[in-house]
Amino acid sequence: MSDVSAASSNSLVVDGNGRVRFSGLGSGIDFESAVEGIMQARRIPVDRLEAEIETGTEKLAALTDLRTLMNNLRTSLDNLYGRQALGNSGNVFENKSTFASTSRQDGQPAANAANLIGVAVTNAADTGTNEIEIDQIARAQRIGSLTFNSTTDDLGTASGGVAGSIAGSFDINGTTITVDATDSLLAVRDRINAANAGANGTGVRASIVSVDDNEHILVLTAEETGTNITLDNETGGLLSELGISSDGGATLLNELQSPRTAQFYANGLLDLDKWHSRRLTPDAALSTFGVGGGPFSFEIRDATNTLLGTVNYSGTDSVTDLANTINAVAGVSANVVTNGGATRLEITGDGGQTITLSGDTGSAIEDLSLTNKQLIERNSNTITDLFGGMTLTLFGAETGTTIRVEVESDLNAIKTAVSGFATAYNELKIFMNQQQLANPDTGEATEDTGPLFRNPTLGTIEQTLSRVLGNGAEGVSSAFTVLAQIGIDFVNNDVIADPLLRDTLDINETELDEKLLNNIDEIERLFTFDFSSSDPRVVLLGFTGETSYDSNGYTINLGNYGSANERSGEANSDTATLNDGTDSVGATTSGSFDINGTAIAYDVTTDSLDSLAEAINAASIAGVSARVIDGPGGGKQLSISSTQDPLVVNNDTGDLVGALALTTEDYLVGSANVGGAGDGSDDGTATTAGRIITVTDQNGAEGLRLLYTGTGDASNIEVDFTIGVGANLFFELEQMLDTQTGSLEAEVDTLTAQNRAAETRVDEMIVRLDYQRERLLERFIVMEQALARMNSVLDQIREITSSFNSDN
Repeated sequence: MSDVSAASSNSLVVDGNGRVRFSGLGSGIDFESAVEGIMQARRIPVDRLEAEIETGTEKLAALTDLRTLMNNLRTSLDNLYGRQALGNSGNVFENKSTFASTSRQDGQPAANAANLIGVAVTNAADTGTNEIEIDQIARAQRIGSLTFNSTTDDLGTASGGVAGSIAGSFDINGTTITVDATDSLLAVRDRINAANAGANGTGVRASIVSVDDNEHILVLTAEETGTNITLDNETGGLLSELGISSDGGATLLNELQSPRTAQFYANGLLDLDKWHSRRLTPDAALSTFGVGGGPFSFEIRDATNTLLGTVNYSGTDSVTDLANTINAVAGVSANVVTNGGATRLEITGDGGQTITLSGDTGSAIEDLSLTNKQLIERNSNTITDLFGGMTLTLFGAETGTTIRVEVESDLNAIKTAVSGFATAYNELKIFMNQQQLANPDTGEATEDTGPLFRNPTLGTIEQTLSRVLGNGAEGVSSAFTVLAQIGIDFVNNDVIADPLLRDTLDINETELDEKLLNNIDEIERLFTFDFSSSDPRVVLLGFTGETSYDSNGYTINLGNYGSANERSGEANSDTATLNDGTDSVGATTSGSFDINGTAIAYDVTTDSLDSLAEAINAASIAGVSARVIDGPGGGKQLSISSTQDPLVVNNDTGDLVGALALTTEDYLVGSANVGGAGDGSDDGTATTAGRIITVTDQNGAEGLRLLYTGTGDASNIEVDFTIGVGANLFFELEQMLDTQTGSLEAEVDTLTAQNRAAETRVDEMIVRLDYQRERLLERFIVMEQALARMNSVLDQIREITSSFNSDN
């Protein structure tokens, strides 16, 4: 019999299905090892494909890193290439910084600027200096009630009266506040504040000021400065019972703070026909403000220096007396007026004539601070509409103190952006150098070389970057063409120790700072797309990488300028007949009129605005549509619009067009060309949409987008632009990174497809190899079984033979 105990542990095999078998027990052949050897030989193509997949995966990872670094470089240029955005927000060279300082001419110390004003600027702010003198800041109205001895008892009890005796209602800014007899001061506060919630809130908040345990005052405060709280429609004498008003809200019993507007002077602006004083009390004697005894006088003259009259006064006169004396001068009026919470003496030239005050023998002009400086008023202390791109927040007022607000380019922001570009470029360059690292003797890759060694896409990207930086800006001063001229130069490759730093950028901080201080405009052109037009009505909206520089510039011609939308006057009804002078437009004569050359017939006795709109639409005039809309006054209007051509409504044979009283809502440029006919006729070089002109690919300025803000046709408009390094590099990166057509994306797609195909092939080959393995194992098992049977027969023969020999 066979010796099972002689089998080694290496002969025991557990297959993938958990079956246990011994290899070579019958034959002595380790068929598992034999099969493994055969399969290893057959797996060589799979191993080769898996190695290719691993290499492809490494390349894909490197390309992803490359794409990230290129995106970082593009992002670093986002505000450096001249991107057009609202308020110049896309251009770091338009970033502004501001500084405020104070001064006085009377020798008195001036308050710190930060105590008087806060300044915030956007890129839209103009550089330069503005001057402000704050006369008064805006403040909110604040109204108090009588004193209550409890916040939780009902109002009648808390006021020291009969329990439940105070009830009724009143309106705050049009919203009714109802107070029940059981309500406490806390309940009234909460009800007023609840009415101030939401989009239609009252704009008034309520609070309780507790002087001590037995003294509590309800306080109403306007949320907006410079505006009055309106209290009316009182019932139950509630306002009187609360101690707020004894006449239903017309006058106040306890106004804690009157509303005031902000009042100030700016940039020495003058109001030539009006002089005004400082804030004053009209019944006070002039001596109150510093005027001596007298008698004194001053003169009032007109623009030609002709004397209009002499004003006599003394220190005992009141301000009102002085106003009456001035009114005796022909051609001049004087009044004591209260405006924005401030009472002033105003002296005005009749008919708007210029007047001057001079020759004062006393001190009234000086002591009353009479001036013809333009007094500017706002309801709020936050002022956004005084200087473009600037928000002023008024904190305090100091008459006689001038605040200088200086706005200049934010050089720190520009330097940070430029440095950020250099850093992003160097990170990309170091990565590319890593991929191209080669043995200096053999020129072959080293163990430190990246997976993109000799990759053609990487090579193209590297060449593009070198070309753009090497060529520099187009159309700019020769002294500011390349980055090296502002202190940003390539490193000296001959002296660097680290090969990964080859061709990276190095910034000379001293030189860059000096250029930023003295040549900021040239640096801006070095980086950005800088546009100019001979006609200020043509402004830049955008450009692309296809917009090419031309030293001769480009000529823009605009034609067929006209209305794009016409609206009629308002009518009471859109269905009344057109001759209905009560409900419609009151036309009297039927006929027809043309819209862009197409006749529209009408009958004033049967047609309405609705049917007229239907008739216009039924005429199918290219780009023209009509509809009836709601007018701002609550009536109905006919609106006719054109999207393709200027809208021309003419040739009326009746009187309907006149009765409609059409007015133009907006305009469009009908056609435009670049370098073509002066009438702006369409030659394919430009398209129009409303007021926007876009240059087509039939011209070198392809992609240039312009806005025409003027009226009427215009011709021979010269537009010029320079293209900086930042603009060129940004669009080159944009093109290479384009997800549809970019070279980098194409490389990623190709490698991804190759990897997927290889993975599919590997999967298919492994399935076949597994099948082949099983078949080989089955054959060896069959062979083992056959040999085992043969060995068994042989053993039987041996036993028989042995037994036979023994018998003999």
